[in-house]
Amino acid sequence: MNYKNPLITGRIKGLYKDLILDVELENGDIVQALCPESNFKNMLYKNEITAYLTQSQDTRRRVGYICQMIDKGDGLVFINYKYKNILFIEGFAHGIMAEDFGGYNHIREIRNDDEELKHVNFELRDDNNSKAYVYVANIYNKQGTEIVFPSTINFFELEMLEELRRMRYNGHESYICLIVPREDCMDARFVWNQNPIAAAKLYEEIKNGLKLCCYSCNVNEKSVSITKKMRILY
Repeated sequence: MNYKNPLITGRIKGLYKDLILDVELENGDIVQALCPESNFKNMLYKNEITAYLTQSQDTRRRVGYICQMIDKGDGLVFINYKYKNILFIEGFAHGIMAEDFGGYNHIREIRNDDEELKHVNFELRDDNNSKAYVYVANIYNKQGTEIVFPSTINFFELEMLEELRRMRYNGHESYICLIVPREDCMDARFVWNQNPIAAAKLYEEIKNGLKLCCYSCNVNEKSVSITKKMRILY
C-alpha cells in the first residue's frame, strides 16, 4: 500500500487521553493529531519520538492531522489500523498468504451493510464453494523481540468470536489473521500475562477450531506491505 501524499514529520510533545497528540512540526508549529491506535500500557507514544502525519481533508474535523506512523528509534511502526483490509487484500492477491489461504482463490470483503456478517472482514471461497471467514487485526505490543497477544477483549471482539463460531458450525473454516505493522519483532507469542480473560477466551476458541495466522510487514516512509508469515509461539 503506497501513501497517496507525502508524510509530514514532527516530534511528539504530549498525549491526551490516548487519543490526541501534540506534535511539533519541523517549522516549529505545534499541531494536534489523532491517534488511530490506543497507547496500550504507554508502549507506543513517547515524547520526542518522530511522528509521521497526514493532514485531514475533512474541514469539519477539530483535529486537523492523523498520525500514520511513529519511529521509536528501532524501526517504523505503522499505527493506522483502518488500512488493515487493504494490506490483507494485497497480501492475498500476491500469494504471500498461500500457506494459510492458498486453497481459496476468491475473496470478498464484507461491508458494513452486510446483514448476516457484521464483525468479520472477509469471505474466502474456492471453486467448489468451500468457504473460510477471516477477521483481520493489527497487533503492536512487544516484549523483548516478540510481538505478544492478546492484550484486550471488548464486546465487539466477543461478538466477532461468536460469529466465527457460527461459521464453523455451518461447516466453514474460520481464521483470525494478525498483522504486525512493525519491523522489530522476530516472532509472535500467545501470552497470558497481559489480559488473562482475553487469553482464556481466545484459547477456548482455538481448541474449538478457530485458526490463527500472523504476518509481518515492511514499513517505510512511502509504503506498507505484508511480507511474510510469522511463527506463533505458545
